[in-house]
Amino acid sequence: MAGRIETVAPGIFPSKLRPAANPAYLIPRPRLTVLVEASTAAPLTLVVAPAGSGKTSLLRSWAAETRMPVAWLSLDDEDRDPSRLWSGVVAALEGVAPGVGAAVGDRLQRPGELLESVSALLDDLEARDHAPSVLVIDDLHLVDETEAASASLSLFVQHVPAWLRLVVGSRRLPHLPVHRLRARGQLGEVRFPELRFSFDEAAALLARLAPELEQDVVAEVAARAGGWAASIQLAALAARSAQAQGRPYVPSRDDERTHLEDYVWHEMLDQERGDVVDVLLATAVVTRIDAALAQAVTGREDAGTLLALAEDRGLFVSRIEPSGFEVHTLVREALLAMLAERTPERIAELHARAAEWHEAHGEAVPALEHWLRAERPRDALRLLAAQAPALYDAGQESTMLRIVQELPESVATDGPDAMLEYAWCHLLVDRQRFVALVGTLRRAERDQLGVDATWSARLEVLESIAATLTGDWESSAALARSALRTLGDTWWLDPLGRFTWNMIARDVALSERWDESSYEAREVSSALSVVPDRRIALEGSLALAEALAGRPVDALRLVAGARQASEHANMTILHTEALTAEAVAHRELGDAPIALPLLARLADSRIEPAPHCQLLALLELVQVRLVEGNLDAAEEAFGRATELVDTEMPGPGARTWLGRAGASLSLAAGDLDGARGWTTQVVDPFWTAASTARVHLAAGEPGLAADALKSAEPRCPRHTVVAHLLWFRAADARLADEHLAAAVQEAAGLGLVQTVADEGPDVVDGIERLAWRVPVPWLDRLRRAVGAQAVLGAPADVIDDLTERELEVLRILPSRLTLREIADELFISINTLKFHLKVIYRKLGCTSRAEAADLARSMTSLRRPRQAPSTRRR
Repeated sequence: MAGRIETVAPGIFPSKLRPAANPAYLIPRPRLTVLVEASTAAPLTLVVAPAGSGKTSLLRSWAAETRMPVAWLSLDDEDRDPSRLWSGVVAALEGVAPGVGAAVGDRLQRPGELLESVSALLDDLEARDHAPSVLVIDDLHLVDETEAASASLSLFVQHVPAWLRLVVGSRRLPHLPVHRLRARGQLGEVRFPELRFSFDEAAALLARLAPELEQDVVAEVAARAGGWAASIQLAALAARSAQAQGRPYVPSRDDERTHLEDYVWHEMLDQERGDVVDVLLATAVVTRIDAALAQAVTGREDAGTLLALAEDRGLFVSRIEPSGFEVHTLVREALLAMLAERTPERIAELHARAAEWHEAHGEAVPALEHWLRAERPRDALRLLAAQAPALYDAGQESTMLRIVQELPESVATDGPDAMLEYAWCHLLVDRQRFVALVGTLRRAERDQLGVDATWSARLEVLESIAATLTGDWESSAALARSALRTLGDTWWLDPLGRFTWNMIARDVALSERWDESSYEAREVSSALSVVPDRRIALEGSLALAEALAGRPVDALRLVAGARQASEHANMTILHTEALTAEAVAHRELGDAPIALPLLARLADSRIEPAPHCQLLALLELVQVRLVEGNLDAAEEAFGRATELVDTEMPGPGARTWLGRAGASLSLAAGDLDGARGWTTQVVDPFWTAASTARVHLAAGEPGLAADALKSAEPRCPRHTVVAHLLWFRAADARLADEHLAAAVQEAAGLGLVQTVADEGPDVVDGIERLAWRVPVPWLDRLRRAVGAQAVLGAPADVIDDLTERELEVLRILPSRLTLREIADELFISINTLKFHLKVIYRKLGCTSRAEAADLARSMTSLRRPRQAPSTRRR
């Protein structure tokens, strides 16, 4: 078979990436290999039939004979987690498309990025010039029940490149767009009727498995098997067992004895050694088992030897690694049924032993599964609470959610610690449920006397996190500090106490008051220096802090470090905050083409523990769309942000963010009453003054704007720039230029471009008068930022006379870009631009660029008129 795997992704068994050799007793079935070969002319081939029908054997035979390179992936129960499933797919594809793993990097491990990762994988595969190859995925029925897995697989099979064909083995029709592919002629199928052994094939197989059988017995068994491969093999084992005892084999006609459990117990195991049977029964609780795990589960030091003996005796045991084994699924299920019938109490004990072994070896996911099957949810809760951050950052969000949903709510009543752990386990997978549980815990604590002070402090940590999730940064920090006072100097030893300083840092960042030279910042950095993983997590908050405070260059420097740290430590929240900081910083620097895709990606991502990033991205998109002059798109983004705040983040911090954006949106639409309404929701002292001043300026009331600005106390460089720019617009001529010069000096020194451009054409025109005092690179960025945004105002009849290209030219005329620079911005020649200008001057009744620019500045929207919305939320 072509395309063998030389390297394997971490956590992927090498045996899963290659087909095992078929047993020597299997008879050739060339009609089926020819059928599969013909079916692979379609992009997708399904081999679908019940268990024990010979699907895998057929695929192995075909893979050994085809001339096409074949990548192979055998799935098991652990692949139900989508990130693990796709890690296996990528590892398999490395055999036919080396280096394909680089297309997705570590994105598979990040919640919310699965479909993006699959798209990136498809793009990489599509770009390759490759000979026809095949990817075989066996036992798909084990994984495609989950919505995330089925959605990602559907995306993959519909867009797989022409050179790659998929062959899928499954016990049932998979959750893929089968009917659509069939209608398009893009589906090949091999089903049970084709896989069914003919009478002659069944007789030939029985003759190989049990050559001493009489022909009439062979005929009877072959007929009764109904073409089912597993039944044929089990019948042959029963015949061999009877012959070994010196008695004739007579097939049972009793319906009860035709059940698989009867075959396995009475015909296969009845005459086997007791120790072999005991090991098979005990290890049936585990899908894949090595010698050490077998010893732990069975309590026998010779468990591995007995499994090897079972393999030698043909008891459906296969060796998968030098010391690992796997029992045929049908037989294992039958063994479990027997165990449940004969000694049901033993099943829980065996699962508990398996859980203890997996937990001791750092394998949290199988340990959690076994604790649940052992009917010990308290142990499952304990382990999940301890491993939740690591599992989440490893991309196991789906697994965590499933485990949480399987935990009975009664487990939370098993003592105070269980109550905290139960709430904590919901944080990363269901933040609304987490917030509700924390509220329930606080009410329960108030009803009880004598609650342990440490327990109460740990609850305050959860309340601090809940406060941030609901948009109340200030309360979050206060609760964290309160918890620290109780926990004392050993705060960093407490599993929850470790998060306190990160919550304080996030408040400083989101409140726009980070200054690394301040006592507050030094306090945070010093405290977290004793907890390496929490210090790494701080990098994302610091990058976001610098971006929001108005230091975009410093923010991008920190983003580079945070990105490296997130890739090394694989921390999802760190990565998300760093990505948000990167988007905000690039937009501030005037790099909208870089910022916009990042903002769109964040706005569409629901990262449960970081809703502030999604909200900030949505509100930044509101500003981006306003700059473009696209009120419809701005209102759409604002509506999504409003829903997020109203339903999940009603706190004053988030409400302030929303109120600021709502006021800007209303002012852009000429709705002064709406702007006043949104300003009342801004509770931050600085932004209350700034938003109020903007409304007064829009209403032509500079005196009232100046009165409002008197209470504006900047907390960061961005505040300082905004305050000076607003004072420039509100103050008399004598002081206005002093404020503008101060704003330009601060903004140019830090690279603040968009903050200045957003204040409007009056500010930009004023800066042009100071051009000789302004750094040229910064002024160029400002001019480009202004040139890229839509200008305010235009009568509908004037707009209707202009083509879309003429509108684009008119939008940019008020900027200070040269004609050559405008042509470059629009990707047209200078002669084409001059032609458009002549037409624009004629339509507008102008004779120069200056007159056209003045008219453009008086317009309210350089885009096609639309019907104004009838209502706006406040």
